[in-house]
Amino acid sequence: MQEDYTYQILKKCNGKVIIQIDERLLDVINTHFTIKPQQQQREVPYSVKKQHNFQRRIVPFFMNQFMHWAEEMGYKQVDGYLRAIHKKKTSKQQKFELGDLKKLFGAINPRTKIIQMETQTKWIEFLGTQAEICVLVNNKIKDQSTKQMYIQAIEHLKAELKKEQPYDKFLSLPKKEESNDSLMEESKEQSIKEEYSSGEFDEQAPTYKEDPYSYLSCAYSNYE
Repeated sequence: MQEDYTYQILKKCNGKVIIQIDERLLDVINTHFTIKPQQQQREVPYSVKKQHNFQRRIVPFFMNQFMHWAEEMGYKQVDGYLRAIHKKKTSKQQKFELGDLKKLFGAINPRTKIIQMETQTKWIEFLGTQAEICVLVNNKIKDQSTKQMYIQAIEHLKAELKKEQPYDKFLSLPKKEESNDSLMEESKEQSIKEEYSSGEFDEQAPTYKEDPYSYLSCAYSNYE
């Protein structure tokens, strides 16, 4: 005699069905069918995510230090160029972001060609002579392991300059097979302590409705 089983369809969606069934029917299914559990999506390890969050701070920190250094060195056009970008920010703290650095080393704007190329040159000079000092003397970075991470990041910033499109993939999470050689894997076991004031870094990149560089040709003229 064939045994009766009951079930109830609770939901259908995208070719999948959620049902409520008798335990006896579940036993039958387990006995006669091999059911493969749905593979969960591969998650990025927490340590890599944490390192990624740190990496988001690198460009805002060093570009801010770069701007102050340009002012101290009397590089008026570079200082004016950076302050014009900085002033245009829509975020509350008006912080630099990765897009500014990518655009600086991207296509040359004919209207600001001279100052853009000078700023590129001074950025390279800054990374080579002053960036590490800025980290060492910064009293907002109190944890020594975090200081070391920033110092390591300088080499990462330098390495980007050798690429065809500098800083284009700077925030990309590394592939597993490449992670042993990356900055993120080198430092992922270190503790990242939040020793910064709320005004030091920007976690959210502002969205522009217009080209933030379009006005630079006249904005920096005041510094000449």
